[in-house]
Amino acid sequence: MSVKEAKQVLEEERFKFQFYLKKKGIKQAMLAPVIGSSTSYIRQLLNGLASGKSAHDNLQKLFEFTGYEGENWF
Repeated sequence: MSVKEAKQVLEEERFKFQFYLKKKGIKQAMLAPVIGSSTSYIRQLLNGLASGKSAHDNLQKLFEFTGYEGENWF
């Protein structure tokens, strides 16, 4: 897989989760307390701007909280 293809896959996964949240009516402000952070950090997670093990773990917590069964992109 090329770098371009990998970036596209990651972008698609982020889009899928954001669409899932929108469909379920889950707002970013509702997610912040789940991981004890700010809505700004939630925005960074959802846009793929946060990184590292902490970002991966926090995103996984959000997946579990919302019932999402997609791929973690970190």
